[in-house]
Amino acid sequence: MNANKRLLVLTFSFLALQTHNQELDPSILSELTPDQVDDAMELYNLQTEDVPIQDLPEINETLVLSENAISVYDNEEYEGKYGYDFFKSMPTSLAAVGDLPLPNDYKISLRDQFTIILSGSKEAIFDLNVKLDGTVLFPELGSIYVVGSTFEEVKERLTRMIEQSYIGVNIDVSLQNLSAKKITIVGAVKTPGTYLVNPFSTITGALAYSGGISEIGSLRDIKLIRNNGEIYSFDLYDLLIKGDRSNDLSIEAGDTILINPASKFIEVTGAVRRPATYEVLEGETLNDVVEYALGFTEIANKTNISISFLDLKAASIVKKTIQNLEQDLNSAISVNVFSYVSEETSNILVAGAVEEPGYYDLKKYTFLNELIDDLRFIDVYPWLAVLEQFDENNFIKSSVLINLNDESTFNDIKLLPNSRLFFANLETREFDNISALSSALVDDYSLNIYHTNGNFSMPVTGNYKIKTFVDLLGLDMSSVDNEATYISPLENIIINENYENMQFVAKKYNTISFRSPINDLIQVRIYGAIDYPGTYTLQPNTSVQDLYRLIGDFKDEAFYSGIVFTRESIRARQMNAIEKTKNDLNQALLTSSLLEKNIGNTEIISALSVVIAPENLGRIAGDFSPNSLSSRNTILLDGDEIFVPKNSNVINVLGEVLNPTAFEFSKNLSINEAIESAGGFQQFADKKRVYVIKANGIVEKASRNIFVGNSGLEPGDTVVVPRKTVSVNPISQALLPITQILSDLAFSAAAVDSLQN
Repeated sequence: MNANKRLLVLTFSFLALQTHNQELDPSILSELTPDQVDDAMELYNLQTEDVPIQDLPEINETLVLSENAISVYDNEEYEGKYGYDFFKSMPTSLAAVGDLPLPNDYKISLRDQFTIILSGSKEAIFDLNVKLDGTVLFPELGSIYVVGSTFEEVKERLTRMIEQSYIGVNIDVSLQNLSAKKITIVGAVKTPGTYLVNPFSTITGALAYSGGISEIGSLRDIKLIRNNGEIYSFDLYDLLIKGDRSNDLSIEAGDTILINPASKFIEVTGAVRRPATYEVLEGETLNDVVEYALGFTEIANKTNISISFLDLKAASIVKKTIQNLEQDLNSAISVNVFSYVSEETSNILVAGAVEEPGYYDLKKYTFLNELIDDLRFIDVYPWLAVLEQFDENNFIKSSVLINLNDESTFNDIKLLPNSRLFFANLETREFDNISALSSALVDDYSLNIYHTNGNFSMPVTGNYKIKTFVDLLGLDMSSVDNEATYISPLENIIINENYENMQFVAKKYNTISFRSPINDLIQVRIYGAIDYPGTYTLQPNTSVQDLYRLIGDFKDEAFYSGIVFTRESIRARQMNAIEKTKNDLNQALLTSSLLEKNIGNTEIISALSVVIAPENLGRIAGDFSPNSLSSRNTILLDGDEIFVPKNSNVINVLGEVLNPTAFEFSKNLSINEAIESAGGFQQFADKKRVYVIKANGIVEKASRNIFVGNSGLEPGDTVVVPRKTVSVNPISQALLPITQILSDLAFSAAAVDSLQN
């Protein structure tokens, strides 16, 4: 062999020996010159310098970057749909080596290969391949079905068989070669189909074979369907955000992965650590979405979060400023978290019935009319809009009402930083997220319209015509008189005129009423601790609560529990009852005198002398405080009166006590203590019939033991101690109920009188 041939042979020998770990024959080296040996070694080194030494076998799964893949870490301002680039790499190789650590719950598949080692009294090593019928053929023992069983179950089964068949033989079972798993991936993935996947793949690893989930697919509701029909759900956000892969199950042969379409996305921008578009599930809140965005930044203004909602009914986008992190996200489409910014960069929020709600540059607009000229409205309610501002120099918070139909209401109004401008929808006439100050102002400046078609509240400021609202509401004017009644309580004005000619400048608490032949207007008087007492003309179906909306505010000292509601018809019945009772008593006295029989009861004589003021009669007992059930459900009648007393801090004790009086209320006062404060019982006091007239007129009978415990006495209550009645003959016995009626009416009237005075 010449030198060149020997050099070539030597080179291939080096390469082969490196692969097979064999020693080189020294006779070959002896036939080469030292230079040829050096050349051969150099060539060998060039061929082997990039080959890594592999200490352990591994799964050779090669991943290739998808052409369309974008890493979220490549761009700190990334704001795409979050999580979809998790599948940016796709597998290209399925080669697997089976001597890696294998979990005991690994399920055996077709073409897997077992290595069996027997030791002890019988020694053998052999490989068993899983055949297409799902069995392995164990020498001397026969076929064993293993497909679908876990690796642990197969080991236990083989161990039992060896123990039953041989004596003193141990068995070691391992999986040498693992077959790929055949699964199906369908739904909203980039490449649906059937795939052979690595035997150790989980749900997320398997999805990479299909190119990943498309951007219409759900990351939050991934379904894994087993061959036996069992269905498992996996939320990829658990892994991506929380690092929890407990539900990222291992794939089994025959599995199906189903990706349903996503139902809702919300874009999160502004002062959060990871702005992006996130998939949101039913019932999740603003706080959940902020957590997905990794929380607020250091400069986030958590009291200034804007959420855009899709209003399908109005076919518009409504923006609301939210402070509550538990806000639900139904119909929400975006969230913007604002930062704390300087006055120079503060903008103007425009919300409601405009084509482009959002923030407008303060530098571009000096006056409100300039901003209004640039706005395009959608079904806007023009008669009242709200501008909220805060003058930081003078510390003045203000709410300004404007009328788009009356330029005088918004000309020359200078805009301030962080102003908020709200427009209502023509149909709903409601404002979202305005302040309590603005809300109260809108209520005060609402024109109340009473018509046979119903009662309507129309927010209005500036100049307006009554006919405009009649046309807007589509009221049927054929059933009412054209002459309407306009009332302005602040100006003490009542105008009766054809509604078509009525034009006014809006004032607080204005009302317009239309009279019909069927339903006549009523007049109700309200007085006491309120801003605007007086007599109000109302529609006949007006409730007590409706009246409260017309009177302005209750004064701070108003005593809600003691509101006295009286009705003329009840007063008339009570006065008739008093008159009849006195006539019956007089007749009884006259008859007994003619028969020369002594009635023998001074209580009858006392009852005849009782004088009850008519204005203290006619009370309807109950809780008529604002927004109570009674005030909402009780319909007013013509002639009704409501008196709102001032706060009471006294308890009254009347009847058979030594010193009927009123004294200061103290907490946990018992009825007996109240009676003792009035001097105690008189001789003829009926201790068993003691009762309490509550401040709201309700009568409560005292418990049997009035000497202990908390009786529930409250400010404004009246304790009544009746007189014990003693009958000496049938005539006086028959007259006792009549005298009790007079006595009870007198006490009730006295309780009302104490509240009014």
